[in-house]
Amino acid sequence: MGKYKINFFHYSQSSILVNWPQSISIEISNDINTFSKALCNDEKVIELRKGYCSLLIQFDSQNISYNHFRVNLINIYKNLKEVNIVKPSVWEVPVCYHDSFSFDMKEYSKKNSLTKDEIIQLHSSKTYYLHMYGFLPGFMYLGGLDSKLHIPRKTIPNRRVLKGSVAVGGSQTGIYPSNSPGGWYVIGNTPIDLFDASNLNQPVAIPDSNYVKFKPISIEEYKLIKHEVEKSEYKFIKSELNG
Repeated sequence: MGKYKINFFHYSQSSILVNWPQSISIEISNDINTFSKALCNDEKVIELRKGYCSLLIQFDSQNISYNHFRVNLINIYKNLKEVNIVKPSVWEVPVCYHDSFSFDMKEYSKKNSLTKDEIIQLHSSKTYYLHMYGFLPGFMYLGGLDSKLHIPRKTIPNRRVLKGSVAVGGSQTGIYPSNSPGGWYVIGNTPIDLFDASNLNQPVAIPDSNYVKFKPISIEEYKLIKHEVEKSEYKFIKSELNG
């Protein structure tokens, strides 16, 4: 049965917001995934949108009332059973922290009282859990950033952050999948493509509930990988999760 005390809110005429305990954790994320899978074949469910500790459920309000649908959801969660989730993998993402890409490194280094080498070591030493995608199509929300790297988001966002920028904001790190405005501190760039809008079945390269490991690369390696990507010859490196 469901592991947590969850709350239901009438978010809109045709949607319900389900909240778990307000904490970012792999256990809560997995519980939301299990609940989501149990709802996938429900004809009354139109769309599911996952958050760190919430799930927004859009339902067919023309054929079922909010109160009836809410009762259905409560019963489904109460009788929730563990599902066989595919064992996650660790996906390697190459990152170049060269000065030509780490636009905010000096300011970030000064504010956190860390050297560039210390930032790179701390950032690339962790294995990050991919909770979900959001903000932009293909933008990863990764959990597990070292507390020494936490920093408040910029007061004034940049109007244009380059595609592939690896950045830190708050207690999170992520990668901009396309050129866009952004308020996180850019400390590097990856040459690989992580989002393909033309691939309707699997637009993201790395499925959520997997893990990401950043691998520091030189500017020369960056150029070589970029060339492989452009020729559609790049192959992701992934490994089994230990433990």
